Amino acid sequence: MSVQALVLLFFIFLLASAVFSMFGQGGGAFYVPMLLALSVPMYVAATTSQALIMVVSFSSVLVFAKAGTVDPKLVLLIEPPTNIGAFLGGYLSPYFPADFSKICFAGVLLIGAYYMYSPPGAAGKSRARPNHWWLWHRDGVATPYSVNVLLLVPIMVLAGFVAGMLGVGGGLLKVPAVVVLGGVPMSIAVGSSSLMIGVTALTGFAGHFLQGHFDLRLTVILAGGVLIGSQIGPRFSVKTDQSRLKKYFAVLLLLIAVWLVYGVLR
Repeated sequence: MSVQALVLLFFIFLLASAVFSMFGQGGGAFYVPMLLALSVPMYVAATTSQALIMVVSFSSVLVFAKAGTVDPKLVLLIEPPTNIGAFLGGYLSPYFPADFSKICFAGVLLIGAYYMYSPPGAAGKSRARPNHWWLWHRDGVATPYSVNVLLLVPIMVLAGFVAGMLGVGGGLLKVPAVVVLGGVPMSIAVGSSSLMIGVTALTGFAGHFLQGHFDLRLTVILAGGVLIGSQIGPRFSVKTDQSRLKKYFAVLLLLIAVWLVYGVLR
């Protein structure tokens, strides 16, 4: 790959990481297609993407943790059922046609976009909840909240299943799910998601690395761009009003859904 192409990629990945990290996302859905379009081998592209997501996660968590929007205990609640669902989705994926799965995923994203963009009155007028045993109260964060465990755990299994079936990260599903259905504030969902993406990427990267699917030069150059971008996005995120941040995220979901449908229909 030429020096000019690497410089261009540096700035493209910087911008992409700034956008995705703003919402607690790693950007793998963008990195892999971009690298493949430049004739980077599939496994090398996947390994590079996962390495970059770890950089984004580490960099973003520093900003979100300082703002008090990372809840490690929420991560511990969400990750196990999500991983179980991801395993089942991957195992059962041959029984679902690829295009059908993509259309279903796009449909889920559109539903999430609708409820994220809709005014507070449409998705719930208040976050205050009574002291039922199934409500888990979280106070040691910037915005105290209560999460409906009975509802959230099965939803995370479903989100993981869809993600595993399509071979994508579950962050695009987890954030709207925990916000709309779990009662988690947008800022906490985004900050906690930034931690989860790194944990998930680490496991995938380790497997590819042991197989030799790693381009050190390409990864280091692009990591510089995503490191800068993932310092910009979270700083903008923590200063943005939560209702406005939800709407921005809804637009991102809409764009990705349209891109998925376009890929199926073209």
